[in-house]
Amino acid sequence: MSFNSNLENFKNKKDLVEELSFYKSIILKKVKSGNYNSALEKVRSAIIVLHDHQESYNIENELMDFYELNKKVQIELQNHRKIYERRFNNLLREKLSESNLENFSKLLAMLKNEVDQNLEKYNLEDICINIKKYFKFIKKLYEILSCYKVLNYHDVSEKIFDFVKDVKDENFPNLKFLISSVYQNLLNYKLYEVSKEFEKVSISTLSKKMAINQDSLLSFLNLIMKQPKSPVKGYISETQEVYFKKPRF
Repeated sequence: MSFNSNLENFKNKKDLVEELSFYKSIILKKVKSGNYNSALEKVRSAIIVLHDHQESYNIENELMDFYELNKKVQIELQNHRKIYERRFNNLLREKLSESNLENFSKLLAMLKNEVDQNLEKYNLEDICINIKKYFKFIKKLYEILSCYKVLNYHDVSEKIFDFVKDVKDENFPNLKFLISSVYQNLLNYKLYEVSKEFEKVSISTLSKKMAINQDSLLSFLNLIMKQPKSPVKGYISETQEVYFKKPRF
């Protein structure tokens, strides 16, 4: 018979207090074993039952005792949750690149394994969901990285734009930084291909070739021209023409 069912049969305060004492011992065992989430749920269940019997018995001290226990268990639970929250947030602050993505994925997998093992103990469902979501983006990113120099430029651009749209509302700053870097590399690659055909080209023609509006293209050109290996020599605003460096063979 459950704790709640037993309470329905109490004839006096002494029976209630004895059952509460036994129930508290179970909670403390859960706390000792580190199962804070389960302990917190049982503490709150006891508090609800105590409220239901306030009018029948003078149990103010017992109620305050469980309030204090609820506070202590909640603090312990939050402290343990913060360990995993901090580790996940620290990973999100790691600067990602194409070269370190694999090692980063291994670290994230190690964290996921620990989160899975302690999922119910520390109430880590939200962190687990975010990690799974992050891995889905990593999978999509690998697909882009594996083919962005092989597939048709426009197809890869579309994949990147879809990725950007999907990740836009997520709090994954290092993924956003990496996809931006990948896109710049893709633009550089395409610009290099165009430079083998033309010494100069109008911004409108280049915009069509690269499937990007002129304003966005100009912004990217300003970034790309600052790079040492940029194929772009310069942009003349008066003539609205882009000049390329002579390709090296």
